Amino acid sequence: MERNMNVSIDTSKIRIETDRLVIRAFCKDDLSDFYEYASVPGVGEMAGWPHHKTSETSKQILQSFMIEKEVFALTLKENGKVIGSLGLHHSWANEEPKYANITSKEIGYVLSRNYWG
Repeated sequence: MERNMNVSIDTSKIRIETDRLVIRAFCKDDLSDFYEYASVPGVGEMAGWPHHKTSETSKQILQSFMIEKEVFALTLKENGKVIGSLGLHHSWANEEPKYANITSKEIGYVLSRNYWG
């Protein structure tokens, strides 16, 4: 049986609620919150990307999130504040011949430093 892990997700059609969080698609109103955590040195670097030096960088990335619909906003249920993101990404293992019989995705996430535990 062939497995296809290249299945895409559409964040605009998914909303998950927990006791404290809402996991939903990003929207343009999230720019301020996104830049707030993405501009802090050390936050993006923990997820493998450089921190944002300008709000324009955050705006461009936020727009790509909204177009590609593969990255979720992690928001506080009590006030809607965006405190991070969560995405399902292509795995490096899919490119390795020794893993040819395995397909996989990687989960990537980042949290505002204020919510690191």
